[in-house]
Amino acid sequence: MKSLKRTLLRILNSEHLIFLIFILYYIGRTGGNTTIVTQWPVSDHGFMLLRLLGAVFFGVEMIKLLIGYLKDQHTKTQWMLLVLFVLLLLSLCANFVVQGAYTFITDVMMAFVMSHIALKKTVSVRMYVLFATCLVIPVLCSMGILENLENVREADEPVRYALGFDYTTRISGIYGFATLYYCYLNKFKLSGRDIFMMIFSSLLINFLTDTRTYFYLEVFFGVIALGYKVHLEHVMKKIYYVLEKLFIHFFPIASIATLLFTLLYEKGGIFFKLDAILSHRLSQVYADLVNYGLHPFGVKFAQYGNGGAHVAITKIFGSNYVDSGFLQLLIVRGIIPFVLIVVMTYIALWQLYKHSMHAELFVLMIITLLSTFSGGLMSNESVLFIFMFYGLRLLYQSQRKENAYEKE
Repeated sequence: MKSLKRTLLRILNSEHLIFLIFILYYIGRTGGNTTIVTQWPVSDHGFMLLRLLGAVFFGVEMIKLLIGYLKDQHTKTQWMLLVLFVLLLLSLCANFVVQGAYTFITDVMMAFVMSHIALKKTVSVRMYVLFATCLVIPVLCSMGILENLENVREADEPVRYALGFDYTTRISGIYGFATLYYCYLNKFKLSGRDIFMMIFSSLLINFLTDTRTYFYLEVFFGVIALGYKVHLEHVMKKIYYVLEKLFIHFFPIASIATLLFTLLYEKGGIFFKLDAILSHRLSQVYADLVNYGLHPFGVKFAQYGNGGAHVAITKIFGSNYVDSGFLQLLIVRGIIPFVLIVVMTYIALWQLYKHSMHAELFVLMIITLLSTFSGGLMSNESVLFIFMFYGLRLLYQSQRKENAYEKE
């Protein structure tokens, strides 16, 4: 019996197994958002099984790690961190009852487990998976195996291509996160060829999908990389350290900034103009807030394909999509999960700063920026929750007398 227990623990502790299950789970999550499921509906059952596999595996891994933590002698700070985590899990379980989707709970459990692996390994694996996705799905479309869905924003605007995904912007988001992680892992010390290919590839995606957000982001990465090539890193670092400090201090405000702008939409005037600049994101989400409100553990509603400029603020129509990651968390998952995650992330940011983890803070800053008017932290590709749990572990370990569960 002891031998069997040791064997099971050795298997569960295998980083290779954790990464393998992550890849399978990601295929299940992403595959369900492709035209594979519309062309071959039976494939949806396979993707569902992969998602269930991930939920069960990361649930077991999480319980194993929590049992290890509970064996410690705890300080008040350590108890606070454990209580916050348990409250988050309970609130997400309540959201599951209301909203009916278990994938976000799985995402959080997966992030908790993967935060116990070296960050560079975790991000590296995720980066390769994202780049592979950006290669495989569009290639299948170009070969005619997958449907290359088309969409027109308005009558006089050009056609946008979904490139095998259910939504036109999805491929640009995946590529945007992949390039962010590539720059992070290489500390922005890129070759001229790297810089050219990063921006050129993003430009091609922009032409096809008309999604400018991530194109501007990759141009920004290219500017930083060029700055390193011409030896301006000292100047850039001074500027960044100021921005980093501001980011950490004002993160709670940033998390509700989109909500404040959305609520001000009803005032009209400049906010109507801002809504137009943001492709009617404010009016879209304002419709959802009026129709469905905010609830402690979220709300389930159908997101109809009405353009934000044409949404009637009634009980009949929903909006096109909740673009802001923060508002997705707040509206769909609920006020309580939102507050807990913001508080836990804020604590983690200060711990990362205390340990001079500037590169990780840069990644979190970019994801936070993307979370204002884009999917950001709620995207399958985001590592925000992994970094959040890593920062909390730094605080936890600073309080403990022995590092029995430290893996790095």
